[in-house]
Amino acid sequence: MKDYMFNEKMERMDRRKLREIQLERLKRSVHVSYENIPYYRRKMKDVGVKPEDIKTLDDIRKLPFMEKKDLRKNYPFGLLAVPVEDVVELHASSGTTGKPTTVFYTLNDLDVWGEVMARCLAMSGLTKKDIFQNPIPYGLFTGAFGFHYGARKIGALIVPSSGGETERQITLMRDYGTTFMSGVISYALHLAKTAINMGIDPSKDLKVRAGLFGAETFTEGLRKRMNDLWDMDAHNVYGLSEMCGPGVSTDCDLHDGLHLWEDHFYLECIDPQTGEPVEPEEKGELVISTLTKEAMPILRYRTKDLAIVYDVKECDCGRTHVKHSTIIGRTDDMIIVSGTNIFPSQIEEALMRHQKGGVNYRIIVDKNGFLDVMTVEVESLKALPEDEKRKLAGYYEKEIKNITGFRPRVKIVDPGTIKQEGIKAKRVLDLRKDRLGDM
Repeated sequence: MKDYMFNEKMERMDRRKLREIQLERLKRSVHVSYENIPYYRRKMKDVGVKPEDIKTLDDIRKLPFMEKKDLRKNYPFGLLAVPVEDVVELHASSGTTGKPTTVFYTLNDLDVWGEVMARCLAMSGLTKKDIFQNPIPYGLFTGAFGFHYGARKIGALIVPSSGGETERQITLMRDYGTTFMSGVISYALHLAKTAINMGIDPSKDLKVRAGLFGAETFTEGLRKRMNDLWDMDAHNVYGLSEMCGPGVSTDCDLHDGLHLWEDHFYLECIDPQTGEPVEPEEKGELVISTLTKEAMPILRYRTKDLAIVYDVKECDCGRTHVKHSTIIGRTDDMIIVSGTNIFPSQIEEALMRHQKGGVNYRIIVDKNGFLDVMTVEVESLKALPEDEKRKLAGYYEKEIKNITGFRPRVKIVDPGTIKQEGIKAKRVLDLRKDRLGDM
């Protein structure tokens, strides 16, 4: 499958015109936020900024940052810019402690969400002729609805299979002839493993040939493993509930960066320590502002996601919207082990380099006295003799050391040993805090 443009006029728009649209919409968003949301009015007054001070796109730096804690402090309706009766849908974040972050949508917000997701899905190969299976739980989580709304705009036949019942998902794929799937990549890999256990070869016996996956970072090695198991072209979608949900950006067929839809979102990349902008091609924290959100505008939201914004004016695919790298890590999921900064994605990169290793793994960080210890448990693709397990473990230890500078203990376990809760894999288990009382 090859990508096509859902909205060619906008996706190929001249960058000068695109920036004019951004400025017009940014001014409007700042004005609406100041006039209708006490939180923003107070924050802007604190730094001495008024809406009329935003005259250029660079002036956005005059505005204060917003963080997740600000959404929780204003839970549930404190950040609404419209009356509650104009809101038609809400979603809330999952997997957080304390109060959830809740986001709201007007009818127009839902239309915009469907538009940006349609662009992402079309870029990933979805067409009106496809049978699209959506094995993501429908509920407060934004994921399933974003994919659903986008696929509906394209006109594909949607199979809203929701989450869970893995064997049934495979049966539905076989019965309905599913050609395109969504989800998180760890669950898609789990689906492939389940199909094989059912005696079904996903690459030959099923028709899924493309997919769009988000909610988890995945490396090129993991994408290749996914493509090989399914004989598919897997694309990566980026999003966060504070913006709309999935649909902020995705990668084209070049798989070299994700196009972010600049007519609806304004992207900055900052030094996470100083808050100052970094240069193109330098790693930094992504900061995103909504430009068209009616119910709940978001200005300068610190995503905690680390990435690189590319210095490319136009992609070879023809799209002119800015590209950023896949998420390298997060400012708040970095593991510090004996003074070494390690991101789970670095571990994953090493694990994808050997064909005998499985796709399921877990990083366990603990204490041995006062010393940090890190164990990486990795499932093998099939049961291995103990001597082969030791050889494979030694290989991984060396590869991880080469990438991170730290040599962990690697333990190879049999397939199915590492249990997965729900559809999203829990990759890191940090036990060090539990040991503090023992010292």
